[in-house]
Order: sequence, then C-alpha cells, then structure tokens
Amino acid sequence: MLVSLKKLSVEINNWYIKSDTPIHINEPLISNEDISSVVETLEEKWVSTAGPIVTEFERSIASAFDNTNAVALNSGTSALHLSLLSLDITRSDLVILAPLTFVAPLNAIKYLGATPLFIDISLDDLSIDIAKLNHYAEKYFSTKNNKTVDLKTKKIVKALIVVDVFGHLGNMKAYREFCNKYRISLIVDSAESVGSKRGGLTSASFSDITTTSFNGNKIITSGSGGAVISKKEDLIEKIKHLSTTANIGSKDFSYYHDQVGYNYRLPAINAALGNSQIKELKNKVSNFRKIHSKYKQLLRNMDELKIFSEVNDAHSNYWLNLFLLKDKASKEEKNEFIRKLNNSGIGARNVWNPLYDLPYVNKDKELNYENADYVFNYGFNLPSTSKLNTP
Repeated sequence: MLVSLKKLSVEINNWYIKSDTPIHINEPLISNEDISSVVETLEEKWVSTAGPIVTEFERSIASAFDNTNAVALNSGTSALHLSLLSLDITRSDLVILAPLTFVAPLNAIKYLGATPLFIDISLDDLSIDIAKLNHYAEKYFSTKNNKTVDLKTKKIVKALIVVDVFGHLGNMKAYREFCNKYRISLIVDSAESVGSKRGGLTSASFSDITTTSFNGNKIITSGSGGAVISKKEDLIEKIKHLSTTANIGSKDFSYYHDQVGYNYRLPAINAALGNSQIKELKNKVSNFRKIHSKYKQLLRNMDELKIFSEVNDAHSNYWLNLFLLKDKASKEEKNEFIRKLNNSGIGARNVWNPLYDLPYVNKDKELNYENADYVFNYGFNLPSTSKLNTP
C-alpha cells in the first residue's frame, strides 16, 4: 500500500471517535428536537401528504435556496422525474448530463425514453466541463426557430442537467448562458448541495428548476424525501398537479384525473423531521466544513494524496470529502485501503461508476471522458458523519 495511504489510515483511526458501531460514510444527526417534532405530528394526526406541516417544510426549502416556490416530494428521483415531465421531454429528445454522479438523473431521463448525452466533468468543480460542452455544441448543435437539434443523434436538445457533486456547485453563470444560447432548460440536481453557494448564490438563482434530496444520508434529512424549487410558478403548479395523481376533482370532492399522474408527495411525518432538521442547516454546514479542514490538516505531509477543495468563489457544504491519488499509482492499492477501513468499521467507498459504463446506456466512443475516468479510478470518499470530532 502507498505510504500516504498507510499514514492516512493511522491518522483517521486516531481521530475518529471509537465506537462499537460502524462509522458510516454519512449518517444523520437526530436531535431531541427532531424526535419531538415527529411525535407532535403523530399526536396531532397529521400523517398524510397534505396540511400545514408539509406547507411549512416547503417554505423552509424555498428559503434555503433563496427562492419562493417549492414542492416537497417523496424522493430526489421523483423530483427529477417530474421536472423532466413538466418540460414535456419525450423519447424524441436529448438531455445533457455529466457521467460522474449518482444514477438518479440518468434513470429519470430513461423513464421518459429520452436520450442522455454525457459530457466530461471539470476537475475544478466536478461538474460538467463548460469548455467541452461548448466544443460539442459548436460542432453538432443547430438552432432554428427556438429549437436546437443535435445533428449527431437527430434528437431535439431539451435540457441540461447539472449535478452539484459532493456539495460543489459548478459554473452556474456559464451554464445559464449556454442554455439561453441554445434555447434549452437548465435543471440543477442539488441533492448533495443544500446550503452550498457559488458567488454568494444558490443553484436556484440560475436554474429553471432545481431539485434536491432529503434522503437519510444527506446533510438535511426527512428520512426519505426530495423537492423541486423554481421561480417559474407554472412549472411548480404543473409538478404539484402531477405529484398528486393529476386529480382535478378535489375541489368538488370528487376524483377525476386529467392525465397520468404520480403519487409522489411527501408525508407529513417526514416533513415534520425535515422542519426540525432544516433549522440547523447553517450549523450542519459549518460542522461539515470543519471536518473538511481536519482532513486537509491530516494530508499536509502526504504528497501522494490530495483532497478536493472548493474553488475561490464557492462555499461548499462538503457533504462528502473526495480524496485523489495524485500519481495514479495503483487502483488496486486504493481498493485494498478501502477494504481495510471497512473491515475495521470505518465507512469508506469508491466514487460511483461512470454512467456511460452501465449496461443500459449506449456510450459515445468518440467522446473523451478522461476526467471522469480519473476521479472514478483514483478517487475515494471517507466519512463526513456526525460521529467525527471537529476542531
């Protein structure tokens, strides 16, 4: 094993709080206030998907993204699915996506039969490389009558999905300008970046639609859950409608559904936990940033390793910390290191497999994904959990 990996293994074993239970990659900190909020909801019998508790959570979500409109849903994947549906994306359309992310945005594209176009990531912020995106568009996109066609696939280009990987926002201003130029919608998947900003602004300041997740491993959790945030009230209303089985009969106490709808709304029990959790967002972000600083301190004399850090104008929540082998020495040594940590009860993991390698995806072999390949092959994550002591 590399000397630096051996050193890091010793350092983190000295740092991490000794426990009889495993130290997971990320796990929620549940306070007494969180428990009381859920119990009060049960006692008041607000357990379904409607009512003041859900509405309160939606307002808090919107506020966290410096916005006014949000729809609380049962998962981040549901949020992505309905976002694409609200933009009328079909199997004749193409959606641009980075290849190095959790599978949810790809699955949402596939639900609708649309085609994903993968563009490599930038090593500056782990999001889509804007230079590579512009290069592809200049070569293959044709825009006429407010519609852009990809001449390579013959598909209509409808949207760009940008993912805030590990809490880091990409170059939102550049993405917005790109989408305006080619008349396409900008969706930002902020499942990992609640509390993060770039240039003092959240992702929702630039996007047509921002989605997020409140899964159990996120910085704010509602147990399970997600949300859509948008300044566009027409999209918000459409998503609300689709998420409640597209029922238009409720005003006269009947059941009439004007299209295929989905039962995607968030239950009040989950919203109650989310309401309590989100009040601590600033403190949670501060704690995660302290964990990142501690990791940086541990690596100061380890030349073969580096930790990924935010760009100058960013304020990341550091939902997960990414470590990279500088010299690309040995993928096998990295995997051995991860196995040993997990065997000792310390959660460590590889980065996601690139989406273009999944069996239900047709990879464009002409495109270069060197940055995504590098991060996948030589990157790994270590815990950013509430069990860690911070300075």
